Amino acid sequence: MSGRVSKRGFFSAGLGVVLLAGAALAQDAPIAECDATRCSRINVVGDPASTTLSFSGHADPALVADPVHAGRIWMAYTFLQGRPARGVNGRPVGVPGTSTHLAVSDDRGATWRLSGTLWSSDLVADPEGHGPASYFGSETPTLAVRRDEGGVTWFSVRLSYFLEPVTAYRPRYASGWVMRVAKAQGATPAALANADDVALGVRTTASAYGGHVDLNGLAPQSADCAMWNNPAIAVEGARVYVIAECLVFRGRSVDQERSRIVVVSAEWQGAPAQWRWRYDGVLADRALARALGGERLVSAAVTRGRGGQLLFIATPQAGRGPFGQGCVVLALESLDPPRLRRDADGRPVIVARQTARGDRNWHTGACAYEAASETGVVTVAATTRRGLRAELRATGLRP
Repeated sequence: MSGRVSKRGFFSAGLGVVLLAGAALAQDAPIAECDATRCSRINVVGDPASTTLSFSGHADPALVADPVHAGRIWMAYTFLQGRPARGVNGRPVGVPGTSTHLAVSDDRGATWRLSGTLWSSDLVADPEGHGPASYFGSETPTLAVRRDEGGVTWFSVRLSYFLEPVTAYRPRYASGWVMRVAKAQGATPAALANADDVALGVRTTASAYGGHVDLNGLAPQSADCAMWNNPAIAVEGARVYVIAECLVFRGRSVDQERSRIVVVSAEWQGAPAQWRWRYDGVLADRALARALGGERLVSAAVTRGRGGQLLFIATPQAGRGPFGQGCVVLALESLDPPRLRRDADGRPVIVARQTARGDRNWHTGACAYEAASETGVVTVAATTRRGLRAELRATGLRP
């Protein structure tokens, strides 16, 4: 993985979440400490981790309750697996492939079983024609659902990119890194696998990856977003919202001062390729990250709590590397416009937090939440000793 760009389930856990001096802790806000032995591991029956020891496991969880079947919860997540290919010199390489799997629970998250693959990682010809065949990555999925008189409609957003045929995580960030937004009607979110979608990219996205929306051109405020990372999706009324990290660069390094979490949206009627997107504003910036004890915020998620209130989940980071522990659940006032709830002193309100005692090789973060699930907030626990291995942990936090 690149040290310059943090991934939700990989290197997106944060440091400094215990400090929180600049935020207000809601009364009776629950806290879960998840070290190497606490917070139960989530096992998906029928989907064991890959045997590629240096790149394996489950990451990037996204949970949503089935609107028809009581007690049924769906979970999309990233499956990590090293895949064989040939490099430019014809020699074998091991490409760190990522695909999106779907699991289901019929007992409110107590047990899980594999439902299938939403988006696979297939060996394909180089779309840009620069080299040998390699794999498309599909990761950091999030899901949303809406039920009305017309039936059940599922929504998703995920990262999609072509990996260089090398033994390293090397996407083409400038030309081939996009967020794909899909919509489908059906009995289950499996309908999204073959659904129409639209790619959200930037001005440097190559035409080889199909038509895309240039997010740089939505508004002057989004013109400096050289890359969009770790997207989340939410549906409120007639609009679909994508919440993602707008990464600004200074040279080849991420500019932490100017990078932020931004919201864009569109009316979701009709085919995704026909949606008209707009820039809605900044939801989280450097000031918020520092109020939460970090230097930057990653891995956004928007969901609803048990009382129906909007929640914003993010992982603060600090220090030189994107390693650390934990995530914070904040009260969200609205998505339109993007605004956090604040106390009388103007401080963001924390309604739950997940912490951990980790080290440079073990960390947690990149959290997801579905109020109907007994898992509570789900976090990713990952070790980077001798490669990357990740697993999903249930914190039991149910704000």
